Amino acid sequence: MAQEIRIFVLGLALVPLWSLAADSSAPLDACTRDAREAPIATATGSVGIIKNLTEDPSSIRAVAGRLLSSALGTESKSADPVCDAACEQRAQAQIVYRVAPITFLAAEQQRDVCRQFEAETSTHPLTFDQREFRSVAELNDWIMEFSQGRGPDGKLLYERCSSNCSPRYTFLIAEQNSGYAVKAEVLCGLARDKASDVYRVSTAMRRSCAVN
Repeated sequence: MAQEIRIFVLGLALVPLWSLAADSSAPLDACTRDAREAPIATATGSVGIIKNLTEDPSSIRAVAGRLLSSALGTESKSADPVCDAACEQRAQAQIVYRVAPITFLAAEQQRDVCRQFEAETSTHPLTFDQREFRSVAELNDWIMEFSQGRGPDGKLLYERCSSNCSPRYTFLIAEQNSGYAVKAEVLCGLARDKASDVYRVSTAMRRSCAVN
């Protein structure tokens, strides 16, 4: 288990790429509850060890690097969600980076502990302290270590998401003058089918809105 890349970032049983934008018929106080989220890109990548060590273009490391660089660069500006006229922006936009397995073991093969984790962390995900990085490359390196159970954060993740249960990751990334700040949320739940090494990766831009 410690040998495989349990990629991060952000994974779907599936956790879908969705929009949290409030419906136009929703009351104005919806602004205080919801964030506007605009999809940027979705791709798939392999968590195979050899592909990631050699940084094959189809590896999750390479795919993640491309999507993160694009989302954090100028190309993502057209996806910037705009608050309604009755609302105002409350916070700096964040890049939401999600990663999850595509295939899972059949229901009868799932362990009770993973079913329990699934129920608990679907509503109360595992959270990790904010980390700061000077570049996208450093951020991506930390995500890879984290998802492989390496480093203090990765070891803590493996302790909290045990057995053969599979993490699904959400990373909330904000730009800073000196680089990037990231917070991680993890849904620990149903075990993935290891016959497939493919994960889905997605990026979106989120902005909080509030009543004027």
